[in-house]
Amino acid sequence: MAGGAKATGVRWWLKFCLLGRNTSPVTDLHAGSPWAEVLEAEQLLVDFVLWLALCRPSGRPVSAKSIAKYVGQVRVWHLRTQRRPLTGELGNEAIRDVLRGVERLVPQPAKLQRFGVRTQDLAKALLFLDTETCEGSMWAAALATGFCGLMRGCELGVQDGEAFDPTRNLTRADVRFRRADDGTLYMILMMRPAKKGPAQRKDVPLLIAEGGSLLDPVRLMQQMIERDPVAEEELASTPLFARRGRAVAVREVRAMVQLLMGKLGLESARFGAHSLRIGGATAALAAGMSAAAIRAAGRWSSDVYQIYCRVSRQSAAGVATVIGSTPFDDLERGVRFADEELMLTIGEMPVASTDDFAERDLIEDAWGEDEA
Repeated sequence: MAGGAKATGVRWWLKFCLLGRNTSPVTDLHAGSPWAEVLEAEQLLVDFVLWLALCRPSGRPVSAKSIAKYVGQVRVWHLRTQRRPLTGELGNEAIRDVLRGVERLVPQPAKLQRFGVRTQDLAKALLFLDTETCEGSMWAAALATGFCGLMRGCELGVQDGEAFDPTRNLTRADVRFRRADDGTLYMILMMRPAKKGPAQRKDVPLLIAEGGSLLDPVRLMQQMIERDPVAEEELASTPLFARRGRAVAVREVRAMVQLLMGKLGLESARFGAHSLRIGGATAALAAGMSAAAIRAAGRWSSDVYQIYCRVSRQSAAGVATVIGSTPFDDLERGVRFADEELMLTIGEMPVASTDDFAERDLIEDAWGEDEA
């Protein structure tokens, strides 16, 4: 089934209904459905919640927060595929009450704190990859770009249950290389940042300069393209990061990060796809970069389209170079970033000067005025 059927919550729901209860995982309820049928559908969802909390089908405790997320996935999947709510017009009050009870009465698993990947660790880990192969060079470019570009996992790959969409996901046509007047080579990715709404176009330029002493995503991206060339007419339909002809998935990014960190003797379960973004931001902070620069580079700003109008080309692209050159030791692996920690104050807002708009020239040279 489509519409998010690969989401964890939906997969558990299908197993619960089909294998555990021998009943259909979908309903055909509407505003005029008999009340008994509506209550029956709600009770099935309540039983699903209790099954996850008490039976632990994965073999591990499931927190009330995770169960709530799984129920949400099931509801969204049902609405997408059946065009009808799972429990008809009934609200979520009963499910919320059950989840509150689960949180109070069922021992909750300790929250596993996510670690950020450290610059020096990622540099060592990339040595485990065979960059002479297409896949090895792809992973090296993807991980280094994700780290230095402060990218979310869903900006690097596609989410479970989603198909590759060249209008939303990065393609080979979205990357260009330009050399500035001072000789510096820049990589420009035209991207559509996550969490900015479905109507957002690929109109945000991510600038990365060459020269990171530990990680150089520009060099690695060039190497990937040389190892796996694509015909000009196929650039716009080919995923930027692909395995065996298909776009990499976020779960594959997560698995690769965990695999490489495990090879270094680190606790792999503490890492995920978002560890690249956490580690990159931590490296930038360790290098003494301001919260304003980190926020702009990581696209935490609400007006991301204007990033390149607010800061100079050198500072925007230089963030990635600094990240790729800065090792750090986080205190007891406890330092991490959340969006709230990067909120700008008025005093932190960069002031654009006439010279700052020179960055437009670099982008327009690469894509043309309309696309920039």
